Amino acid sequence: MLEGDYTAAVLETIEVHVRCGLHAFEYERPNRLWVSVWQYGRLKPGEFIDYDLVRNAVVAWQDRPHVELLETLLDDLMNAAFSNPLVLACKARIIKPDIFPDTQSAGVEMARYRPGTAA
Repeated sequence: MLEGDYTAAVLETIEVHVRCGLHAFEYERPNRLWVSVWQYGRLKPGEFIDYDLVRNAVVAWQDRPHVELLETLLDDLMNAAFSNPLVLACKARIIKPDIFPDTQSAGVEMARYRPGTAA
């Protein structure tokens, strides 16, 4: 996501059960979600991106009221990522693996840069 040298802190396929979605059947029970996050920074020796901030935010979704849009969850995730000043860019994906019987999965992906950060 960033050009040149960078470090990415990666969380791959965090599984959570979240009340979300627009379909009537999605109001009946939580959806299983797979969440993946890539946080990018240009780190100096000894610096690191603590991915616990984002992981804790994602796990906390399981306790929140119903959310219709995955984009709302992605926006919350981005806010958690950018609470760390070392994160210059973030890409995240939320997948619903069980949403349609004829589809392996459906989901959304978002990428953001910290304002003022060049790619």
